[in-house]
Amino acid sequence: MLFALRWLALPLAGAAAFWIALSEYQTLRSLDWTHPEVSMFQLETRQPWGGLSGRAVAAAVDDAPGLEPAAAEAVLAWQLQRYPLDPTRWFSRALFARQAGESRERVLQHVQAAVAVHPRHRNLNWQVVALTYELMRYDLAEHYLRHWLQGNPGGTADALAVASLWIADPADLFGRVLPETEEYLLAVLALARRYGGMELGAEAWSRLPQPRPPQDPALLDFVDLAIAEGEWGLAMTAWQDSFPDYRPGEVPNADFQHELGGGRGLTWRTQMPAGARVSRDLETFVTEPASLRVDFVGRENLRLAGLSLRIPLHGEPRRWVLSGAWRAEGLTTTSLPYLAVSGGEGVRARIDVPARDFDWTPFRVELEVPEGGSLLNLQVRRDPTRLDFDRFLAGRLWLDALRLETVPVSSD
Repeated sequence: MLFALRWLALPLAGAAAFWIALSEYQTLRSLDWTHPEVSMFQLETRQPWGGLSGRAVAAAVDDAPGLEPAAAEAVLAWQLQRYPLDPTRWFSRALFARQAGESRERVLQHVQAAVAVHPRHRNLNWQVVALTYELMRYDLAEHYLRHWLQGNPGGTADALAVASLWIADPADLFGRVLPETEEYLLAVLALARRYGGMELGAEAWSRLPQPRPPQDPALLDFVDLAIAEGEWGLAMTAWQDSFPDYRPGEVPNADFQHELGGGRGLTWRTQMPAGARVSRDLETFVTEPASLRVDFVGRENLRLAGLSLRIPLHGEPRRWVLSGAWRAEGLTTTSLPYLAVSGGEGVRARIDVPARDFDWTPFRVELEVPEGGSLLNLQVRRDPTRLDFDRFLAGRLWLDALRLETVPVSSD
């Protein structure tokens, strides 16, 4: 008998499922989505359990033009009696309660119900942050903003933009809103570098373990930020902590003991055009362990302007001597490579190669930097020629043993 009842139950369950699916299909086709409150009353008699049609009617409330808050509340309450674990409908209820002018406490009850149903719903938390900010409940906005940021370091910029509306001190952002784990601190530094925010960047930097390894994104971001904001001392100190062989006021990587880098921080910028390659030469040098080598392939009338190094200055002296050594082999064309040095208003110097082929030869240039100038830019350059012949640059150029020294200022 029991066995027979089991076989009978299966067809009945299938028939019931088919009937429910058919009812949902017919109801979804017949409802008027522009008037959710009317559709709700139709559903009460045709499909009292709500189902997919009930969810669709409740969702239509958000887009129904001119719907009165009371009517919207009735639809949402009806749906939530049947499906209480629907966070978006609870939040819609909060929005309509605010529109209807209900008390802040009533609105927050719906907000808290929405979050309680799905605490980790990221989009919901973001909407809750906006609503609690409008309600001037900044404590709740901070709370939900922290929830929104958990596992979401990519949202750091948006979180800072919102939190800064009521938190003026950058130091207060940490602890109140921003997690102090490294991934978030790195995101803050990248943001500060991109948009300029020395105070915020310094706060993030101070919370990171020190010293940072070479080529660390945080180190490069902080040094770039400090240079852009004119905080030369901070940039040089941070660089020295990570590169103990560097001394503030000297040429970074002067003997090419480190990799060239990619132009971030105090590394060489190495954006090379077609027809040229740059590398560290571990076999040809003046001072160990290497030199900078540029190879020209001889098939391009190239413009070279992306090989450069920033050199922060240190101290008060305003006269400096930049020196080094270079070497060339097989250079072609009348438009040869040269060194260009700049540093603030009016500081320009050019050093031309002495020949197309020459062994290691020293060079030296004296610079007078005006007051306030705190950065030199050293470039290896080559200008294209307009000639129809003798245009394609070939050969090799080496650079090594870069030094920067002060020149005593005369008392006369």
